[in-house]
Amino acid sequence: MYKCTIFLLPLILLASAQVGWAANVTPTWRANSEPDLAGYKVYYGTQPRAQAPYSQIVLVNDRSATSWSIILSSGTYYFALTAFDTSGNESGFSTEVSATVSASDPPGRPGRPLLVQ
Repeated sequence: MYKCTIFLLPLILLASAQVGWAANVTPTWRANSEPDLAGYKVYYGTQPRAQAPYSQIVLVNDRSATSWSIILSSGTYYFALTAFDTSGNESGFSTEVSATVSASDPPGRPGRPLLVQ
């Protein structure tokens, strides 16, 4: 069974009159070394998985990938990662981590990195 560790690095916050506040949030992880690894699935949503299923899933079909980025608007987001192999078997979820994009943060201020194992 694959073991997944996910890290979240909330990066530069941006402001725009049209879009409102947003942050580039980048979950990163250690590469899995299983020989039949096919890729990863990044799950995220606005509620913890214990309360509701994640509302978004991103399929990362690159076995060498160790990160993925998305721009998110103000709010709190919860993330978890799984790995999958060439036969379609999927690992259990990594530890869930969260990132909050605050409307009160000034533009250009970097977010605080979250490190969860």
